Amino acid sequence: MIKSQLRLLCAVVVPTLLLTACSGSPANRQPAHPVFDAPVGQQPRQALLKTQDSRSARFTQTLTFGSPSGDTVQRSAGRVDFADGRAAGSIEWSLAPDLPEAAKDALLGVRLGPGHSPARTRIAVDRDSVRLRAGEAGYWLTYGGTLETFGGEASVNALRGSESAFGGTLLEILSGAQDVKDAEDGEGGRTYKAKLTAYNALRMFSQDLQAELTSNIDPRGTDTPVALGIAVDADGYITRAEADFTELLDRKDSALAEMTGLHAVMTLNKPGDSPPVMPARSERTLDARTAVRTVGELKTGSCADLATGNRTFDMVVAVPCTQPHDVRVFAHARLGTEYPGDDLAQQKVDKACRRDHLAAPREWKREAADEDEFWYTWPEEDSWGVGGAATASCYIVTRDPVTTKTVAA
Repeated sequence: MIKSQLRLLCAVVVPTLLLTACSGSPANRQPAHPVFDAPVGQQPRQALLKTQDSRSARFTQTLTFGSPSGDTVQRSAGRVDFADGRAAGSIEWSLAPDLPEAAKDALLGVRLGPGHSPARTRIAVDRDSVRLRAGEAGYWLTYGGTLETFGGEASVNALRGSESAFGGTLLEILSGAQDVKDAEDGEGGRTYKAKLTAYNALRMFSQDLQAELTSNIDPRGTDTPVALGIAVDADGYITRAEADFTELLDRKDSALAEMTGLHAVMTLNKPGDSPPVMPARSERTLDARTAVRTVGELKTGSCADLATGNRTFDMVVAVPCTQPHDVRVFAHARLGTEYPGDDLAQQKVDKACRRDHLAAPREWKREAADEDEFWYTWPEEDSWGVGGAATASCYIVTRDPVTTKTVAA
């Protein structure tokens, strides 16, 4: 934080000069305001630092995607402890009716089987880990350390912020405000209008969602400006922030091409609210380093859940078959080393898995959501035969996904 320091310089020449040159003492001087006495262009950053000094706060954020189908809304809410780097809250999606499947895939994340990733995820973040509990899962999944084990572009990385423990909020991008203009309100606070470059604005989103937005990410570019608004109270704490990301929806080949608007609004309570409530030690927890793996790594007969929170298509959570589970692997079919082309590859996989499904134990097939249905996944051309013969994974889905909530258009 930039602090103004006043030094009292009084040369004692005669008593009258002392009285006229130094009227008052440091104790009686009005202290500099931690935000409003800074140059206006620096005030949003100073307000962020002041807010972080408040130790804890409660927040709510809505990210609204407008479309002809209606509004699709992501709502994030929780509590953060800035000083200790902790946060607890949830992220929940409400999808517009008739939203195209490609858009659902891009927003919620795809999974192996029917449906999409759960619409609601509970999140707990501390300095050592990101914990999440997806949908109706009976356990927390812990991603520990720097998350490098799961790849630099893993979407779970976006759940940990740099300006606040809870990632993906407008707090992550406020310090990049440019062309700042301010106005006073009636209660001594300030409101700011500013702009962000696309490069700075995209820092709020996970890597996979960034890929569906603008390709204009020149760090110095202003061709795709994002409008930003910030409200600060009389003490210098941020109370509200909003941004219009609509200009980022410029990729015609994107799954979000039909979206007509993208807006975010975040509110923060008065500082000093109660700290986040972290998961109790008694709650079941799985270590993602051992539990999360590709479906191809599971042994035949093994079971898994499909919601990893990492939005990676072929990743699953290995769980015992004695507990509720989403899928059971009944075979891994070898396909050869030479890629036969897209159509023939699928035909080979379908034939192999169909044969193995007929031979699978009846008790496995009996637990399927649809006893006559099976699913499979196989390598794409660029990974076909890498390290030996290509392998397809064949599995049954044992329970239907929870229906995603919708909102009226």
